[in-house]
Amino acid sequence: MGVLWCVSLVVLVVMVVPPAAPCSCLRKHPQQHVCDADYVVFARVRRLTTTPNGILAYKVKVKKIIKASEKVEMILQKGLIYTPSSPSMCEAELKTRTSHVLTGLVHDGKPWIDLCNFAAPIRSLTPKMKKGFRLLYQSGCDCPIMSCHHWERCPKASFFCAWETSLEKNDCQGRQSICLRGPNGTCDWLRGRHYWTCMKTLRAKANATNTDSNNTQDNSISIDIPGHHKPLRYGYKRNRGYRTRPLQPVRPHNAYSRIGYVHKNG
Repeated sequence: MGVLWCVSLVVLVVMVVPPAAPCSCLRKHPQQHVCDADYVVFARVRRLTTTPNGILAYKVKVKKIIKASEKVEMILQKGLIYTPSSPSMCEAELKTRTSHVLTGLVHDGKPWIDLCNFAAPIRSLTPKMKKGFRLLYQSGCDCPIMSCHHWERCPKASFFCAWETSLEKNDCQGRQSICLRGPNGTCDWLRGRHYWTCMKTLRAKANATNTDSNNTQDNSISIDIPGHHKPLRYGYKRNRGYRTRPLQPVRPHNAYSRIGYVHKNG
């Protein structure tokens, strides 16, 4: 009886407890990652290891500390950055033997990184992004960046930057611009030559897509029964070959009602 009760309990737990949900992260601009992070470093990822406590950690060589408090700097010098132990817990997947820019948070005296933090090989960054990580991103932290992928029409205001290209494969505002506060106190994108070239390409692509969709629309006139949609001349149907009125006249067309024509029954 006890064994049967234990088996029933296990089955009940399996039925009640849902499977682990996949990792999901909010979409953030690289600048917002820097502003929200406890540390930002340029580091070479050596290998993935497991600590004596059973925690996964990346062995790294920190080349340059971009953002960190004095206490966090001392922690980073140990050369270990921890990550969750499974993909469902947003485990970071870093390419070993590669130099990265890494952003993350500090918990319980340990630097952590997961899939929701920004991590990318340095060689994949644009020149504008490299400038941003070194200095300019932190200069714009007083200007929040709003992603517009949930909005049908992106809102705009002077106290934030609207990230309108967040869903584009060629993310112009994410890879070619920085959000800064101007002399007049308003937040706006820093525009350069590469930014304008990128935006021009996006607009040309959008215009071409709209043109193609317009050309593929069905503009043909549907063929129906001849005279089916024409207004009735007399306000009722006439039998072919006869001039006598039918027993059940139809309703007059709107055009005749507007001019005051009312047919007589019978």
